[in-house]
Amino acid sequence: MNLNEKFDAMRTAYDLAFAKAFEGTPSCYEQFAMAVGDAAHSVVKLPFLEQFAHMRRWMGSRVIKNLSGKMLTMTEDSYEDTIGINVRELETDNWTMYLPAIQQMAVASKAIWDRLALEALTNPAKWIDNKAFFATDRKYDKSVICNKTTDALSHESFKAAYSTMGGYKGHANEPLAVVPDTLMVGPALQFKAKAILENEFIKDETGNTTVSNECRNLTKLIVNPRLVGAAGNNWYLMCCNGPIKPVAVQKSKESGLVSKNAPTDEGVFMEDQAVFGTAAYGSAAAAFPHLVFGGILN
Repeated sequence: MNLNEKFDAMRTAYDLAFAKAFEGTPSCYEQFAMAVGDAAHSVVKLPFLEQFAHMRRWMGSRVIKNLSGKMLTMTEDSYEDTIGINVRELETDNWTMYLPAIQQMAVASKAIWDRLALEALTNPAKWIDNKAFFATDRKYDKSVICNKTTDALSHESFKAAYSTMGGYKGHANEPLAVVPDTLMVGPALQFKAKAILENEFIKDETGNTTVSNECRNLTKLIVNPRLVGAAGNNWYLMCCNGPIKPVAVQKSKESGLVSKNAPTDEGVFMEDQAVFGTAAYGSAAAAFPHLVFGGILN
């Protein structure tokens, strides 16, 4: 096999390995984030309804809701991952030992959206009202939206958050009908969260008598493996059962494997390297405060 044929064989094998690893890599952001944007736009603007969706009795002229007053603006960032493989590795048929590196690039390419979505929750920018996204005194018109506690995860704090979200009202004092359906924690809280959501009985306040667990099966559980470190004890109760979700992920361009590995490519000639890389474009933002209640301990 001549060098050109070896280049072709390497490129084909790498493309297949990348595609298979990408497809086989799990992700969880879709469970609590909505995808917005497309390849044709580098900026996405999400309007915040001055009055949340509900139908009023039609009397007289229509009441037109303002879609232009407040906007959540998302601007894409660019991300890349690149490796170089010495041409000598092809000449000596050692290029297959780099297959795991190509597969890892695929894993990283799939994981970028998980990373961005979680970062949007754990380190959110100020919201469109210029207040911290997680706050105790946000106003929707005259209605107060508290979506934050500093209490550790427990049966009591879980029930308090669940009840708080269920009582949210929007503009014109209209109930928002928020029904939390998802609890997300990191590995440090997974067993505590499972006990809250799965145990049939719990101990009462005296610690002696077992009583029925009122929280059992109230929500599903996401154990996010990236929720570690400084935010490892944070917990997030969310409403994800509709088309609008707590986090928005701007996916302008999904990552794929590209290469500069033909014998005539400049890098091969000048650097004696075949180059393989990936690129993705996008961003993420915490979008709707009333759809997520954060136990913020960090």
